[in-house]
Amino acid sequence: MSENDEVKPFHAKGVDPGQETADVVAAVLKHAAERERAAKSKTAPKKQPKWLLPVGVNLAVFAAYLLIWSPEWVVLNPIAPPATEQRVEKLSGAMWLAINKIEAFNLDNERLPQSLMEAGANEASLTDTLVGSSYVLSAEVGEEALVFNSAVQTPREWGIANAGGLSERIGG
Repeated sequence: MSENDEVKPFHAKGVDPGQETADVVAAVLKHAAERERAAKSKTAPKKQPKWLLPVGVNLAVFAAYLLIWSPEWVVLNPIAPPATEQRVEKLSGAMWLAINKIEAFNLDNERLPQSLMEAGANEASLTDTLVGSSYVLSAEVGEEALVFNSAVQTPREWGIANAGGLSERIGG
């Protein structure tokens, strides 16, 4: 190697001095120009459609109408309780069964039960009263009162009159 030969490191390119710096500056300027162009071309957020305000106002008025005046078609009908006749039928059937349980208890034990529970009749809506050697069962449904007095009538008579022929169907 002679003294005139310039020694370059092995990683050095065959580039003129200062060219590398010029390339970096050019790249930075190009990137800055692209960023400026992108910033200018940004679109603003979309405006709300013109129809949205009238629809929103109409819905708010409609909601207020439903809340304040509650028209009939909005109010849900609650489940109506069974008609009084149906409840009387059910209660008279329960009463008929309680009468039969009391009579069966009387036949088995040769005495009247002290309560419906003792006879095995668990109907809470019935009230029983012992009157000497007879008993009175009663129940009320609204203004309708069902009463069975064993001193006055037999279970069969009461069943035919009040249980809607239930005694005939059961075979009492």
